[in-house]
Amino acid sequence: MGGDKLRRILFKGDRVIWAVFFIICAISWVEVFSATSRQISLSGNYWLPIIKHSAFLLGGIFVIWFMQNLKLRQIKGLTNLIYWVGLIGLIWAQVSSSRINGSARWINVFGLFTIQPMEFAKMGLIMVTARILSDYQTEDGTDGAALKEIAKYSIFPILIILKENLSTALLLAIAIYMMMYIAKMPWKQLLVLLGAGVAAGILGITILVSLPESLADKGEFGSKVITWKHRIVNSSDSTPIDPENYKIDDDQRAHANMAIASSHLFGCGPGNSVQRDNIPHAYSDFIYAIIIEELGLIGGIFIILLYMTFLYRCGKIANKSEDAQSAYIAMGIGFIIVLQAMLHMYISVGDFVTGQPLPLMSQGGTSVIINCIYIGMLLCISRHTVKAETKEINK
Repeated sequence: MGGDKLRRILFKGDRVIWAVFFIICAISWVEVFSATSRQISLSGNYWLPIIKHSAFLLGGIFVIWFMQNLKLRQIKGLTNLIYWVGLIGLIWAQVSSSRINGSARWINVFGLFTIQPMEFAKMGLIMVTARILSDYQTEDGTDGAALKEIAKYSIFPILIILKENLSTALLLAIAIYMMMYIAKMPWKQLLVLLGAGVAAGILGITILVSLPESLADKGEFGSKVITWKHRIVNSSDSTPIDPENYKIDDDQRAHANMAIASSHLFGCGPGNSVQRDNIPHAYSDFIYAIIIEELGLIGGIFIILLYMTFLYRCGKIANKSEDAQSAYIAMGIGFIIVLQAMLHMYISVGDFVTGQPLPLMSQGGTSVIINCIYIGMLLCISRHTVKAETKEINK
């Protein structure tokens, strides 16, 4: 079998998406290996973190290969299944006695491994929204009745996600809003939603900053709410800090800033990070800071361009899709992945701190597999788009 034929069999669909995926995986493998030095020192096992990450990446490649070979109707047929798996998983995590770091974001499966139902819920909502927008499509855009249907499916799972991870809930809501925007929902509805969102944000922040510190002693959720308060207050506080009283070892934000400040144009080189040992989650929540430290400003800009290229290709695939639902799925995938990437990068270089991994780049389990399912769906949609174009040309 010739090399070209083998490539056509293994790597179907949009070649740029494949290229972006493999470049991200290659950088991820190097940077996660470097950033897990703290994990290695605690566990004493030099190879375990990178072996686990490699296994998830290889498993993700298989998932992509499987998904790209499905038919479009099979992808669409998974919508209800993924939505209900995600929703039931969210509820299960809430009622389960199992907690990891005091959070109900994970489900322990038979004591063998953990999964994040939140990731399935995000995917399910993106796919359900795409289906509803497609069902209510008219010649002039999307019928306003679609909003009620989207709200019916979205409000409950988003509220559960908000309880566990405020930033994830906001990202998901913004992604759904952007899908409604490109679907040409009535502009009055979009303006009302935007106004309501801004008003709710202002009201929420006002209430948060006025809450008493004693709320942290009222249980798990109370402690989490006060954590949100501290993040907002700290990010907006410009009061100079007395250097003599400042404990830099307790501030992962300071170490992330030091990593970036010392990077210069080309960085210190892969594997040579100094600050990775001082940041508890350097391999996930702050991996972009480590990338900049090791690969410099050039490397940081290159990562941004990779995600922007990914979003651009999602738009191209959506534009050429043979049906509306496939187009909205493609754009929804682009929005949810790139919005999360942009937030992670802002966290790494900005003032606000919240837990958001860099998609496909950070070390992870469920998130890596889910992102690979997204990629597989994109490739499946683009594969059918190429087939439709070929048939049209041959007529």
